[in-house]
Amino acid sequence: MTEEVNPPAPPTPLKNLVGAAIAALLSSGLYLITAHVARKLAESPLSNADTLAAKIGAIVRAFLLAVGTGATAIFAIVALGLVLLTLQQVWQLIFNRPSENIKG
Repeated sequence: MTEEVNPPAPPTPLKNLVGAAIAALLSSGLYLITAHVARKLAESPLSNADTLAAKIGAIVRAFLLAVGTGATAIFAIVALGLVLLTLQQVWQLIFNRPSENIKG
């Protein structure tokens, strides 16, 4: 038996703005967490930086901050992209003539 697969609904401006709000909240939260982690790591310096454990600790600290910063940037870019997509859709709804949408 074959089941019909319905195509996904096209994005609407409201769906875009809800997605942008969610992405912005995630980005803001990740920024606050990353800033807090960076502050805590800066307040507790590594002792005896000559040992292998201290070097590994520094690498782990840098990795934590890089992952937090990268995730923050990704969600911020997604939020910005969704807002720009909403603006594009509204622009097309306002300024496109109905005759341009008819194919034939």
